[in-house]
Amino acid sequence: MRNSFMGKKERLKFELFKSIIFSRNGLSFNELMQKHNLTKSTLSRYIHELGQEVELAFSGETNLIQNPKTGTYQLQTKAPYSLGYLIDYIHLFYVNKSGTFFILDALLKNHYSTIEAMALDLHMSSSSVYKQLRALKEMLIPFGGKISFEQGASPLRGDELGVRLFSFYSYWSVFKSTEFTSNGYPESWLNIESIEAYFDHTRSLSESQQAKLRFIQLITLKRVLRQKKNIELSDSFIEDTAFFDTKDTEVLPLLKQRLPDKLYQAERALLLYATRGLVYNLDSLETKKKIVQNYEKSSLTIAIYTTRLMRQVQEEFKLAYTEEGYINFYFYLIILLIYIKHINIDILGYYKNELSFHSMIDYDETNLDIFQKITTIIEQQEFYSKINKESLKGVMSILSLTIYSGIYLNKKSGNISICVIFNNNLILADGIKKVILDIYNPDRIIFTNDVTMADFVISDSYEMVNPETDYFYFDDQLNPKQWELMIDAINQMFYKTIFLRL
Repeated sequence: MRNSFMGKKERLKFELFKSIIFSRNGLSFNELMQKHNLTKSTLSRYIHELGQEVELAFSGETNLIQNPKTGTYQLQTKAPYSLGYLIDYIHLFYVNKSGTFFILDALLKNHYSTIEAMALDLHMSSSSVYKQLRALKEMLIPFGGKISFEQGASPLRGDELGVRLFSFYSYWSVFKSTEFTSNGYPESWLNIESIEAYFDHTRSLSESQQAKLRFIQLITLKRVLRQKKNIELSDSFIEDTAFFDTKDTEVLPLLKQRLPDKLYQAERALLLYATRGLVYNLDSLETKKKIVQNYEKSSLTIAIYTTRLMRQVQEEFKLAYTEEGYINFYFYLIILLIYIKHINIDILGYYKNELSFHSMIDYDETNLDIFQKITTIIEQQEFYSKINKESLKGVMSILSLTIYSGIYLNKKSGNISICVIFNNNLILADGIKKVILDIYNPDRIIFTNDVTMADFVISDSYEMVNPETDYFYFDDQLNPKQWELMIDAINQMFYKTIFLRL
């Protein structure tokens, strides 16, 4: 991730931490050296520093150890921390060691007349502040923003939509759902009850969903109330997003009380559209259906584009849209097409793997054909010239991924045929079948007695199977590890034959 607010050294140690924590049994020194292409002396130094920093970040509750039996590096925790907690907090620890986000946070909270005044206030040298500001300026370029010390209410200027989007992604990429200090902001700005109340799933929002809403609200209030920067939306933008306003419920009363109605309505329009694009699952299926139906009944160009694109995808991939699949596909697609039409900022640097869907899907001949068909369909759309002209690789990638996901949502799932033969204990074969049906969707499983017709054979004896048939030798029913390995093998079968094949 390009815009991680870490120095190069901190990013590498963070990647070492993730490699170790994601490995079930830890990784050896040589494995880490090869995986991260490091010399022996460099890795030794980084491992030593990482051990000290892990202990410091988690106040001694988590330690990096080298297993005395296997020699592999592992994380040892005294408290029951989840992987997400460990990764997000060590990420925050390394961000705090870097001065880039520290400088950005100060710019967002305060106004400085000169770089020297900023350096004095932050107890930093002017040269250090200059260095971090150069990094921030580079990060702001795709968002149409710039840093200014001219007299005014905001040191971040330029395209207001871009500045807000940059601020959101910056705060989210740093803090996520970890603890966020309210120092410098009124407590009322962090209270999201009014914005939560607007959406259907208020009572079931997770910490990460709440954190995103909190950052969106905080940035909106700060830009409008403290830095006197109002959003300016075209009539076309407001018209295209109008159907996302589904209730009369008041949103952000602090703004409504202090802004003229026209300015408040623009802020409301942006907020109710942007939250749908940045926070997952705020609406029930019924609300999404209402939004989709309103677009379909309208004469909006953006709705025509969406309907046409979905029809071409359906024809090319021979889809039979389910009601839920169609609604979700349309809902997320129109959010993205509105973004392309009115915002079109390339947020490539804020996503892992540069928004590439090839990281989650095997890049073989079958899927290459699917990707090429998706690209061809996109290139046939009237709005493609805008993406192509501005070379927005991130926008193109996320549009391709959205279409791929829409295909997957509506493609009839396949199944795998399994043959189970257990000679040592006859009833156990039926027991194995029941275990499989208890775990997996029965519609995806076909049991067969013919080993030559099976995709997957489970047996306690040698069986003559086809070369393309997967085979699992199950000879010790009393060994829990055998059951675990069998389930893992079936998981791999589903991954290869159903998930990876549209």
